[in-house]
Amino acid sequence: MTNSPYVIGHQQPDTDTICSALAYAHLKRAQGADAVAARAGELNPETQFVLDRWDVEPPEYLDDASGERLILVDHNEHGQAVTGSREAAIIEVVDHHRIGDIRTDEPIFFLNRPVGSTATIITELYEDAGIEIPGDVAGLLLSGLLSDTLVLRSPTTTETDRAVAERLAERAGVDYEEYGKALLERKGALGEREPSEIVLGDFKEFEFGSAHVGIGQIETVTPETVLDRRAEILEAMEATRSERGYTDLLLLVTDILEEDSTLLVRGDHADAIAEALEATLTDHIAPLPGVVSRKKQVVPNLSPAFE
Repeated sequence: MTNSPYVIGHQQPDTDTICSALAYAHLKRAQGADAVAARAGELNPETQFVLDRWDVEPPEYLDDASGERLILVDHNEHGQAVTGSREAAIIEVVDHHRIGDIRTDEPIFFLNRPVGSTATIITELYEDAGIEIPGDVAGLLLSGLLSDTLVLRSPTTTETDRAVAERLAERAGVDYEEYGKALLERKGALGEREPSEIVLGDFKEFEFGSAHVGIGQIETVTPETVLDRRAEILEAMEATRSERGYTDLLLLVTDILEEDSTLLVRGDHADAIAEALEATLTDHIAPLPGVVSRKKQVVPNLSPAFE
């Protein structure tokens, strides 16, 4: 146990969650408060590329947060949080997702804004505090923003995200379109990953009434790399569903360039899920034209499937 609070994102961390933890911990220290950036899982190839590019050490790995003080970034649901979060003291939340099930005994700072990334919010917190963003931190924040918004292509992207991306790119000294292309290439590096790694690479858990649902997403410029292996990936999905006790498990294979997705489903409510998403399943697979956002286009539509 440490006396310093941990700034930590969700399990199966993506680039936004890692970069937000690092940047917000830096901001807290710049404001005179102690804080340690942490992570609740292994880095994915895109995030490792980002840390190498900006010469930043990864956050400390925290396997159990019981008894610790936590500042949650990029999530606010226990099902997505580090192990032991229910036995920890949550003292702040900074997020851009739906409001989940986090409860506290005392009032806390809870900031949730409908923008494309948590990095966008943290950038504005730096600016509101009048604290200059160092070049490497600007690079981290830009990376989180571009990754979560698919280089400003996602329907979650707002005008605020676009304006913040311009400012961060100038501070980091990069062209955000060119830098974004490099991120997209790393998102597509899937060929050598095991099926279970593909399923769980960017993965979140949700509660819909009594249903316990896992939703993974792969964002790539080469979706055929995943879909050509659909039989073994569906097998891995069913194994994961059984091991973790999910009622249903979904995987979105998102084509970044075409801006659509293919849905893979295993579970008890597959037909109801397909109906809720206006999709037609064939052998556990369905096209989802125009769908690229789990947060905005999938999760909000699933509740009726479990009523």
